[in-house]
Amino acid sequence: MKYRIETERADLFDVNIVIAMNVRLEMEVPFEMLEEAFYKACKCHEVLQSRIIIDESGEAFYVDNSEPQNSITKTELSYTELIYENERRRFRIEKGEYIRAFQSPDGLVFLMHHLGGDGKSLLYFIETFMKCLAGQECEYVPFRNLKLDDLPAECKLPFFYKLLIKSWNKGWAKDRKVFGFKEMDEAYNKFWKNNKSKVEIKRYEKADLKATLKSAKAAGVSLTSYLITDMIKDTDSKLEIGLAVDGRQDSNRAMGNQVTGIAIKYGYDKKKSFEDNAKEVHSLLQTRLKNDRYRYFVLQFMGMLDMTMKDALNLDRAGYFRSKISSDVAEILGYGKKVRDISITNLTRADIALNYGEHTISEIVFVPPIVSYAKNVIGIITTDDVMYVTRHIYE
Repeated sequence: MKYRIETERADLFDVNIVIAMNVRLEMEVPFEMLEEAFYKACKCHEVLQSRIIIDESGEAFYVDNSEPQNSITKTELSYTELIYENERRRFRIEKGEYIRAFQSPDGLVFLMHHLGGDGKSLLYFIETFMKCLAGQECEYVPFRNLKLDDLPAECKLPFFYKLLIKSWNKGWAKDRKVFGFKEMDEAYNKFWKNNKSKVEIKRYEKADLKATLKSAKAAGVSLTSYLITDMIKDTDSKLEIGLAVDGRQDSNRAMGNQVTGIAIKYGYDKKKSFEDNAKEVHSLLQTRLKNDRYRYFVLQFMGMLDMTMKDALNLDRAGYFRSKISSDVAEILGYGKKVRDISITNLTRADIALNYGEHTISEIVFVPPIVSYAKNVIGIITTDDVMYVTRHIYE
């Protein structure tokens, strides 16, 4: 295998790029059974049998790997403690380390580097893992990512943006630098020496979830729009709110980073009712979600940037590397002092079965990474009749 890293390139040098899920089972399972199921599941997904290389020109690829480094261990650390410990320990993607799994007092914890896939990808891995745990046969799943050439034709960039990016690339050519895993290590060490993240978890019981859904329906808005409005109702200024969007056009269940995103700017109007504000938020989101030009804009735009400049944006954010052009572009694109106020990933109702023979998933708690261009990162997932909303921030 050899797959070029394209739309997911911005994740390569990000120093906080670990997706976390806590899976709680109704019945305790011996570690030996979990271990066997984990390694069987890893062999079912092509991406987990790969590693990342960066060539002399700066191109990066997934390539075959004979010795994957994905692992499962037993620990006494809690879910949040595992996030704090592992987000600062760089995943050795150049050796094929994408997933670290743990049997914790909080349940099963899965931590995955974003180059192993997006949030749905981790759910699909968990589905494979649960099938293996139940002794079911699982098919081999080829790797999938989003390629620029496969995006809808109508979402091509307007001419102005192409000129802008061309000028940035021309400016970057004077300072162009190819970064490697040595620079990645140094950036991690520098960033995490002075930073620590914090996770806040809110649980919605069945009655709470039902009441929230009822209120959203009465207002004529989606649950996501309703929750966003609730998050911003006490703010006084216009906020930039990003929403991660599943980019799968064929509903495939493969592992791979297949996510895109949209963004809106909105300031809560205290002269209007909560419901009217929610309708405004909902209208803005729907306008972008229903238009492929908005839906895939960020992938097209970032895709045209020189690949090593995308690395530089993340390294600038980490405080490791600076050049005039990359720092200027980082500030413009939200990698500088002014980052997106809120970034939300709503996985909605978990897109996997909950029952696997005698093993049943009771709850899943999802925590997204604090990517370089965001400040308050929100993760939402519903399992059966329970919804968790998490907030991941820096202290």
